[in-house]
Amino acid sequence: MKVFSLFLICSILAWSISKLSERYESRATFELGYTNFPDTLLLNTLEKDYTVAKVRASGFQFLGYGINKKRIKVDLQKVNNDNGDYFLTDTELKVQFERQLSNTVSLLELERDTFFIDLYKVVEKEISINPNITIGVAPNHILDGAMELNPKTVTIKGPTKEIAEIDEIFTSPLILNELSSDFSEELTLLKPESAENIILLQKKVEVSGKIVEFSEREFTVSIGSDNVPEGYRIKTFPNQVTLVCKASIASLKAMKSSDFIASVDYELLQNKTAKYLNVVLKKKPQNVYSVQLLTNQVEFVLEKL
Repeated sequence: MKVFSLFLICSILAWSISKLSERYESRATFELGYTNFPDTLLLNTLEKDYTVAKVRASGFQFLGYGINKKRIKVDLQKVNNDNGDYFLTDTELKVQFERQLSNTVSLLELERDTFFIDLYKVVEKEISINPNITIGVAPNHILDGAMELNPKTVTIKGPTKEIAEIDEIFTSPLILNELSSDFSEELTLLKPESAENIILLQKKVEVSGKIVEFSEREFTVSIGSDNVPEGYRIKTFPNQVTLVCKASIASLKAMKSSDFIASVDYELLQNKTAKYLNVVLKKKPQNVYSVQLLTNQVEFVLEKL
């Protein structure tokens, strides 16, 4: 019985191999994967698309198609449009099938003569990027200027209605604490939850910033005067004002009192019998973080020349 069973199994295997080696004409199901979309079109569904084709192939190949459906990449660059209905003819699709099927497989016919594809028209829009970053610096340090974004904008693609509702794209959140040196981080751009059909043409953005150590320094500046009536002059008491400037240590070392201009404006005096004028800072270096006048008002007299 063992010998008989062995020969029976071998006979069945030999017969099966013989039959599977023969060529047959039958129908097989193929999965369609769409590629090379035109710039203004997108696929409206994420569901897989299938089609049936009649082919001539060996039994082994039909067995493989049954176990794992072959995927055919469909190039949509030359898709046809008829009043918003997008399609490929069986002739166009047949050419793409034949390029991707094995030389031992012959395509006889496709199930449909027209293949409609669920596409929709899209537009592009350049949107500003809003970094969702919380920065904490170490004591006596400060962010020097604004954070830098590279790129500053991102191009999005999608339906006109959804595009119109988007004004900015946020990054993934990031918290940086106790910064004492320059930083550079790559963050992911987040697609708005309500915009299901929006595509971001760029996924990442680089955010960087310069952190510098600052200090304070006092400067004594003479007080000038503006809009003095003709034939008069203004004398202030005191005639100098002290200010506290906050800037980087390197910038403070290079600063001089002449880099600042403080002044009083007689024209801004609403009550001409008042004895005090407000002191304003008319000029300061560009590379400072803050300037505080220690005296905001001074007494004055209007003297005739």
